[in-house]
Amino acid sequence: MIRDTSKGFGIISILFHWLGAIVTLVLFGVGFYLTSYGYYSPNALKIAHFHYALGILLFGLIAVRILWRLTSKSPASLSSSLLVRIGIAASKLLLYVLLLVILVSGYFICTSEGQSIDVFGAFQVPSVLLLEIEQLNIAGLTHKYLSWVLIGVVAIHALAALTHHFFLKDRTLVRMVKPAKSSD
Repeated sequence: MIRDTSKGFGIISILFHWLGAIVTLVLFGVGFYLTSYGYYSPNALKIAHFHYALGILLFGLIAVRILWRLTSKSPASLSSSLLVRIGIAASKLLLYVLLLVILVSGYFICTSEGQSIDVFGAFQVPSVLLLEIEQLNIAGLTHKYLSWVLIGVVAIHALAALTHHFFLKDRTLVRMVKPAKSSD
């Protein structure tokens, strides 16, 4: 029930999945608000620092999740099609790569002038690299456009899960909601 089995995901993988999804969506929403309306709001700096700190926490969560994934048994695929299994693996890899590139580019944007990131008063993440204006612009564009790509991939991911549940009627979605029994 805690660890993944050959039949399904354990509670730790499920928590990583849903916590990562929620934090990612919150970060996207806050970033969208800031870039669309919020830079001129009275709380813009406070909201921006919330975005930075939450991004750092998501980076830590993703790093631990990747370690968990590399050291845990993965449930067997529900598809017998090699092409579908390759597509699933590629989409998962794409999600991880997009998240990591977005988070690293965000870190570089926030620390571009040597300032550290305060993570909710708990700790500071120092700057490791000063950026020239051209590099900062590249990081900003990378962060912005890959965030939109990520949301598109997440939407496709969610639609695929719903398609599996409602049309193909398999356990794909159920496995990410209900922990596998230890006897599985």
